[in-house]
Amino acid sequence: MHQGDHQAAGPAAGFRPGHALGLVAALLVSVPGTYAAATAPDEDTAAPRVTLQEIVVHARRRDERLEEAPLAISVRSGEQLRDDLALLLEDLGRDVPNVRMVSSPQSVSALDVTIRGQTVNRSAIVFDPAVGLYIDGVYVANGQGAMGTLLDVDSVEVVRGSQGTLFGRNNTGGSILLRTHRPDLEHAAAEVALSGGDYGEFMDRAILNLPLRSGFGVRLAYQGNDRSGFGSSVGSGQNNLENQHRYQARFGALWKPAEASELYFTYERFQAAETGAILHPLAGPPPGSLVSLIGAALGAAPIPGLPKVVFPANPYQTDGGFPAFDNARTDSLGLTATQKVQGDLSLKLILGYRRLDARTALDVDASTLPLADTTLFNSSNQKSVELQLNDKSLGGRLDWVAGLYGFRDNGGAPSVQSPASPQFRAALSQFDRATGGVAFTCPPGVPPGTRCPLAPLFSPLPVYEQNAVTNRSLAAYVHGEYQLTSAWAVAAGVRRTGDLREIEENSFVIVPGAGESCTILDTSLPPPFQIGGRCPPIDKSVSYAFWSWELSSRYRLSPQVNSYLRIGRSQRSGGWNAPLATLEDQPFRPERLTDYELGLKADVLDGALAVSGDVFYGKYDDMQRLLARLNPDGTPVTLVTNAGRARISGAELETSWHITRRASLEGSFGWTDARYQTFLYTPVAGAPPQDLSANAFYQTPRLQATLAGGYQIPTPAGDLLLRADYAWQDKIEFNVINDFNYQGAYGTANARVALASRARSWELAVFGTNLSNKRYAYTGGTLGAPLAPIPTIAWNIPGARRTAGVEGTYRWNPER
Repeated sequence: MHQGDHQAAGPAAGFRPGHALGLVAALLVSVPGTYAAATAPDEDTAAPRVTLQEIVVHARRRDERLEEAPLAISVRSGEQLRDDLALLLEDLGRDVPNVRMVSSPQSVSALDVTIRGQTVNRSAIVFDPAVGLYIDGVYVANGQGAMGTLLDVDSVEVVRGSQGTLFGRNNTGGSILLRTHRPDLEHAAAEVALSGGDYGEFMDRAILNLPLRSGFGVRLAYQGNDRSGFGSSVGSGQNNLENQHRYQARFGALWKPAEASELYFTYERFQAAETGAILHPLAGPPPGSLVSLIGAALGAAPIPGLPKVVFPANPYQTDGGFPAFDNARTDSLGLTATQKVQGDLSLKLILGYRRLDARTALDVDASTLPLADTTLFNSSNQKSVELQLNDKSLGGRLDWVAGLYGFRDNGGAPSVQSPASPQFRAALSQFDRATGGVAFTCPPGVPPGTRCPLAPLFSPLPVYEQNAVTNRSLAAYVHGEYQLTSAWAVAAGVRRTGDLREIEENSFVIVPGAGESCTILDTSLPPPFQIGGRCPPIDKSVSYAFWSWELSSRYRLSPQVNSYLRIGRSQRSGGWNAPLATLEDQPFRPERLTDYELGLKADVLDGALAVSGDVFYGKYDDMQRLLARLNPDGTPVTLVTNAGRARISGAELETSWHITRRASLEGSFGWTDARYQTFLYTPVAGAPPQDLSANAFYQTPRLQATLAGGYQIPTPAGDLLLRADYAWQDKIEFNVINDFNYQGAYGTANARVALASRARSWELAVFGTNLSNKRYAYTGGTLGAPLAPIPTIAWNIPGARRTAGVEGTYRWNPER
């Protein structure tokens, strides 16, 4: 029996809007005759189709059939996601080739996405992702709080490859387009669902669709997810790590005042109040990490007040002594207004607002040592506006879209580094006096046999880092496709983007009796470069302007087979590191990608088998990487730097086969061959650069594969639905500079068995994830001073244990 206590802290632990929504939905379904359409359809009328349903995608800002879009796109409907046990956004990446989605080490409610080797630096307002996330056309700039549920989703499109022309900056790896379920203006309906399982897992969901009058309707959706954690800390005593306590609620309203006019408004809230991730400490190869060496030295000295440092054998344990918490809240507003002007000419306005407030406490050293006990804050007030014009010209041969885009985000990513306690420092001073210190913390160049004190490693005062960040962007784009013949079309597009990045920075300690003392260095001063007193006003800004473009051609080889060739160029924004290390810090530059893609899509066997495959090649310039560096005074800092040039090639394959009316089979395969061509890195300011080009890309498995199958068995009680899948991925390096901290190849299996009425008005299911209880780490980190012979800190984060549960769903008046 799992011993974790069920945490219910923070505002999310009280009243939830979903409780009221669920009650309303339950009352509605219990009252016959509320709407004339309430009569349930005959449960014997539903029958599975042998051929695959036609899929319409929107990845090129227009509606088109999936097989005709000259892009590598994977599409999942809301129903498919539910059957595949996809509850959170990270679950999307399980069966999409060359895609990896995981929760961030800094926050389990933050989303880190990697596509074709392109990954996020860190979820904060000062850094940008390599994969753009769009919800109903609105860009989500900050991955913090993006780990929401896949609540009442109509469809998700995962578009791989450079998407800089139609979607702009920060889409070098690709784009994820999530479309929520709009209100049905003709059909009143409701859904309630409950599930429970291992580790106290409990999910409640309610959806209510109400057409209120002609041309106007609303839709309300709520989902709560609670689960006790499966991890614990030896140091702090917390036993609820990796728990879940979050909810998401959405209100949507659709108004069609006329045939040619449409307004769609949404308000959504996501809130999480959780304990955080399990940072499982690693000692590393001999002689071990700095944390392990300090722990061994302190353990050998019988001095009261010194902590005991342990490295638990249990991968679901940490030794962190700093109490962890992980809270996030987002409020989002969206409005899409569409007006058909004349013929095919239409005008679309997309307005978006997203407010984020997050606070996370992390013991980054994953030990009882007060070495890196950090509290992170993350705020964002994002506003965007986009105006699109779509039309078909030249007798319908030219299908084009043009647009203007504006974006502004202001907020901050401050932090507080907690100090060592007076009791610890007193005991450590006693240790230094008794032993003379240790040899492994001495700087280079000291005589052999020298012993250095440990006390200077631990700050007696908290370090406060404060910043205010503003990011602005303006863009204009045009894209068109011309139909040369009935089988051949060519397309071209271009986008001009202007970017402005501003930061106000301050970092200091408060010295008793003296006030603020700046911790940012000034290299124009003599060593040790310390300013003394308060930091001067630090206000930095940098602007960039760049072109993105795309060329493509698609050709229908036969009625069932389509081919395409696409070339595109895109950028990820440059900006400022925070905290700044010195007053003279320079911004990191935008990274640029030019990629080439050749693809084939086919519907064969009378439409029962869909196959799509592609090969790609990309060239990167000024690729951004997150690395550590030594300041001139010897202080290690972490910052984004431009790595140089790289090239990425690979292949992808997806198949979906309806073998019979009852049986289906899906599979995917991804191969990514990513290599640095030049990667020069200066670990110490003013020193010669090092060549890191031999390192493998981090967070990028070379190979990935999935296999899934489904089978439907009619019974007198309803349809028995069987579903199982297996996902495998190759070795994953966790650090830019590769080391001992990585995850070898592994695979996990999931399964779901459901009994559903033929009209799908009710469903009972049992499910299981990670059925073999495979132990693996999904991410990790190694931190240390550059050029040091040993790392300072190393840890990884384990994936979820095997879980099983049951789920029940009731739908009132489901769609026929």
